Formats: sequence, structure tokens, C-alpha cells
Amino acid sequence: MMRLRVPVLMFHHVEAVPARDLEPPPLHADSYLSRRELAAVLDALIFYGCGTLTLAEAASRRRAGRRLPRRSVVLTFDDGCRCFRDHALPELAARGMSATLFAVSGELGGSNLWDRPPGAPGERREELLGAAALRALAATGVEVGSHGRRHRDLTACDAAALADEVAGSREELAAAIGAPVETFCYPYGRLDERVRAAVAAAGYTAAAAIHGAAAARRGDPLALPRLAVNPGDSRFELLLKASGAYPFWSRLPRFGLLRALRRRGARVPAAPPGAAGGARGTSR
Repeated sequence: MMRLRVPVLMFHHVEAVPARDLEPPPLHADSYLSRRELAAVLDALIFYGCGTLTLAEAASRRRAGRRLPRRSVVLTFDDGCRCFRDHALPELAARGMSATLFAVSGELGGSNLWDRPPGAPGERREELLGAAALRALAATGVEVGSHGRRHRDLTACDAAALADEVAGSREELAAAIGAPVETFCYPYGRLDERVRAAVAAAGYTAAAAIHGAAAARRGDPLALPRLAVNPGDSRFELLLKASGAYPFWSRLPRFGLLRALRRRGARVPAAPPGAAGGARGTSR
């Protein structure tokens, strides 16, 4: 099996968390980065010498037996929210950086219904991009991958529902954007051997899980362990994640060092002036 060893970073929403007096705070506040915080993350990656590839590009290079550029990193954004186009894309474009956006094919132009089940506390409503908006993004070089058809926990699906979520979403999304769909993202990061086999059978070249998930395996192109970038990450944490060293660090006894770094305010800094010019192009 081809091994794919590239750090894959995970983002969700790029917009400010709403003020408490305007609407209830989100249930998953760590999945929200403000545009300014994202810009600081991107500038720090450039300062560390990182270049970006889409997930499909990284997989294609490895299948062809080509080495990835040194310090490559893949940036992924889940769910296909409108905030990606409005806030993340301008910051990426300004730095010549690429990204992979995972869209839920059965909810294009709708909202995050999976986060707001009837009769239960729900997440903040997020508007999702429609087919035309995704086609426009693809034309700019953003890779559009599948996040399933309805963002279901695939490990709980029967055979028919699993095929619909995995193979069905690939066909539906490809028809919507008018381009092949090469990569997949497991909703909630949940997978097992049966789910992985369905993704392989559907013809995806790479699939993203989450660091810490039982079936995620470093180097496995169909079970890549992504690392979430959170608003409280320190400079040290971001460097570990972007370098690929974080999985090893996370297994060491750290005696609360990361928490101590956060308390001292060692947040991701803005890069020095002019640094952007050198750029290369608890999941929900």
C-alpha cells in the first residue's frame, strides 16, 4: 500500500464566535477561528517554511512515486460552510495557499442539520455553500471533497446507507461541481475497517479521519489522522502539528506543559512583515 506521510490540519468555521448577549454561544467553540486568528495561523506556517498542497495533490504525487516538497502541509476545512468562502478563502488567496474543502453533498445550499437534532440542544446554524458557489471555488484551485451525503456516523450505517453516504455522495457531489471528487472526510472522524473498505471501493484516493480515532493510522491514505487547529493553540503546538511531530508528542507524559504554555499566552503569532510572500501553493 502506498504510504502518505504529510501533516493534515483540520479547520471548521472561520468567523468570530457570537457575543453571548446576541445569541447562545456555540456548543463547540474550539471549532471557531476568527478571520484574524486564521490569518495568524497561516502567517506562522509561512514563517516556519511550510508550503501547502491539497489532499488530492498530495495523494497523486505519492501514487506517482514522487516525493512531497519538504515541509508540505495539507489544510482541510469541514462542512462547506459559507464562512469558508467569505473569510478563509481571501486569507488563503492572499498568501498563495491551497486547501481542501469537504462538503456534505445532500445539504448543499442548506444548513448544518446534523448539528441540530430535533428535541435536543443544537449547534449554531451555519449556512452551507450551494453547487454554484462550490463550482466557483473549484475554479480558483480549491479542492472540493466529500463529507458524506447527510453527515451520518458511518460506523452506525447498514450496507445500503453506507454505500449511499460514501459512493452516492461522490457521484452527487461530482455532478454538482462538474469535476471529479477524489477525497473523502469521515463525519465525526469515525471509521472502522468496514467503512474504510467502502471508501476504498468507491474509488477515493485519500480519506481523512482525526488524530486519536481508533482506526486512524499514520501514513494510511484512507485513514489519515488530521490534527485540529484550535483558537487556544500555542506557537509550539502549531509547529508540532505542522511538522508532523504532534502524534509522537501526544503520547509522551507532558505534565501539563501545553496547558502551561496556553496560560502564559503563547498563542500563534503574526509572522514578521513580508513573510507571506514566500508561500507555496472533535470533528463534527
